[in-house]
Amino acid sequence: MSMKKEEKTEEEILLAAEELFLEQGFAQTTTAQIAQRAGCNSALVHYYYRTKENLFARIFGSKVQLMLQNIFSFDRRDETFEERITRLISAHLSFLRENPRLVPFVLKEILFCPERAIPYAQELSRARGEFLRHLEEDLRAERSAGRIGDVRGEALLNLVVTQNISFFILATFKRAATGHILQDADFDAHCTELITTVLARLRPQ
Repeated sequence: MSMKKEEKTEEEILLAAEELFLEQGFAQTTTAQIAQRAGCNSALVHYYYRTKENLFARIFGSKVQLMLQNIFSFDRRDETFEERITRLISAHLSFLRENPRLVPFVLKEILFCPERAIPYAQELSRARGEFLRHLEEDLRAERSAGRIGDVRGEALLNLVVTQNISFFILATFKRAATGHILQDADFDAHCTELITTVLARLRPQ
């Protein structure tokens, strides 16, 4: 087998495993299914990755890193605090929209097999803590200037995350019940409403 063909086969196995893990989770996915989806035999899956666990670790780790880069990034630009909050809400919703199966996949694996997910859960926790530290610094500055009320960073983050995730969960039920598929207008309306809610919560009472 040529080097180029070996690389292509290895990539196809990784892609097939990623698709199946996202669709079914780790426990329900077999090496035989991965091989079938990749168009090769199980011996090649073993040759390149040794075990299903190794494949999962590579994929799960990359997905956690993707979440860290997109959800818990705190980029201080030349903008007002309200503009930054608006951008963060929009970015979080866009990330979920582009990766609709990612958050359920990560949460399911952390909840149902914590021993396998502990290193990644710890990394998520560390990144979340760093994000909250930056957010609290901005909130303190805004409170001192009298521009916002007594709002804590963790409550603000939880509001944004839970509202966006709930939006996707309810949309799944709506699609199953009515066949309605989310359109751009649905995302725009939810984003506008959530931004309005968060900004109203920030204002001094």
